Amino acid sequence: MKFSITLVAAALAIGVTAAQAGDFRTLATTPPNNVPLVVTAANVNADPMYLQTQAITRLSNVASGADFHVFTSIDYLAFARVSGVNQPIATGTLTLLDYVYTPNVVFAGSTKPIADLYDFVFRDSRDNTLVFGTRVRMGLTGQDFEAELNLFYRHGFQDGNTVFSAAAAWMSTGATDLKPTNAGRTASTVLTGAVIYDPDTVRFQSDINTSEGNPFSGLFLVKTNAASYAKEAGAVGFFQAGEENQPRIGNTYFGLVPVAAVPEPSTYVLFGAGLGLIALAGRRRGSKR
Repeated sequence: MKFSITLVAAALAIGVTAAQAGDFRTLATTPPNNVPLVVTAANVNADPMYLQTQAITRLSNVASGADFHVFTSIDYLAFARVSGVNQPIATGTLTLLDYVYTPNVVFAGSTKPIADLYDFVFRDSRDNTLVFGTRVRMGLTGQDFEAELNLFYRHGFQDGNTVFSAAAAWMSTGATDLKPTNAGRTASTVLTGAVIYDPDTVRFQSDINTSEGNPFSGLFLVKTNAASYAKEAGAVGFFQAGEENQPRIGNTYFGLVPVAAVPEPSTYVLFGAGLGLIALAGRRRGSKR
């Protein structure tokens, strides 16, 4: 942490503005008609949402197996761009808490498989927060090589009147992983033009397509201030936006969502005791009639 402060102070002292590169970026929570999106850069060294992967531990070392794509631990580096050079500002480790693997997902109304879907929740050692992650793999045996995935959604960032914070980032877990182009709090299905704010949804835009040589997405990450998580239907989704005159179609699947803190067992005991006292008082009032 002292090193981070020193770097930023040095950049300011010499009159150099550090580019906003390489870290989790807070997504706007105000509801304008045209939601401001965080836009990535073609050069990952100047990409505001790109985290440099330092080391990855996987569930299995068998490269061809599904378990190989489950990341149990990821060391990452966040950085600032100063005078055209990346300067480290923080390091962290994402430790896997839970995951959902869904092979051969399909578009709604179809039975033809298009991709394998991975959904994760990690704990970030940097600030002890929860980080949700999504990744897809296309082009596997029996899957539709012409399908395209343009938009990826995470739902569950609003719980009643509570709106959880959301900060987006991405990292590469392999040489063929494709980056997102932008991220924002919207459920919109359009690629260009105004997008409507949705407090419950975080959307990443990309262009995952086997026929174009981009079969795997990067690991798309959302950090939140939620205290816990749950597994729910419709937690993650994807959409084909019809860039090559394909049908505009998508689907949602079972995955992980942020939730408020789960009460401690002692809280349930006190709650139960309170209900018992209320019931006892009711019986006493009834006996006096």
